[in-house]
Amino acid sequence: MTRSAPALRAGADRPASARIGAEYPSPLVRFLATPAAFVATNWAAILLALTVVGLIPALTAATRTTTDLRCHADRAFRETLRSGVALLRRDWIVSLAVWALLAVAAGDALILSELASGGVRVFLAGLAVPPTWLVASFLSAYVVLAAGSDPAAGRREIAGRALVLMTRKPLQALLVPAVIVAVCPLWVLAPLTIAIGFSLTPFLVARFWGRVDALLV
Repeated sequence: MTRSAPALRAGADRPASARIGAEYPSPLVRFLATPAAFVATNWAAILLALTVVGLIPALTAATRTTTDLRCHADRAFRETLRSGVALLRRDWIVSLAVWALLAVAAGDALILSELASGGVRVFLAGLAVPPTWLVASFLSAYVVLAAGSDPAAGRREIAGRALVLMTRKPLQALLVPAVIVAVCPLWVLAPLTIAIGFSLTPFLVARFWGRVDALLV
């Protein structure tokens, strides 16, 4: 199966429709098939993310579904939820690492606001940006590769290939955190978050990375 974006091999044997929604007779239903799939994927991803340890599995499953809608559009909610639950056992610790990173970043901001002022505060905050930027890039690469790899692939193997991806695509690795920041409204504005925040964002990030077929396991 030719991939223009990552998709879990588990679904590779499913026949893909020539056009999303082609099986429906109504033109309106065919038109709404894609946005409905994004909304359904989003709701499933939110349910997974609410477990805290399901954040990375949720993003991975949403990436898998949205980048292969021809196979999953008519079952987007079920496929996303099923894939995310299956990935919990492997990636729960990565989810905790993400929350720990966010907690550290918030703690640093509070400490800097209390202990430093003016130029010193700006300097210390600047020192924290490069490692945070690098970690965000790595986590993004990890999610994209995890979405396209065999669900049985090991966490360390995917992490290693994520590092390889960053070295092979240094421009994307450098800019992908900026892409994540640019789509921040999808994460923080409640109506958008509930509708497409956890489905459109992973889709856009995966598209930004481009083809990663050579690194899939």
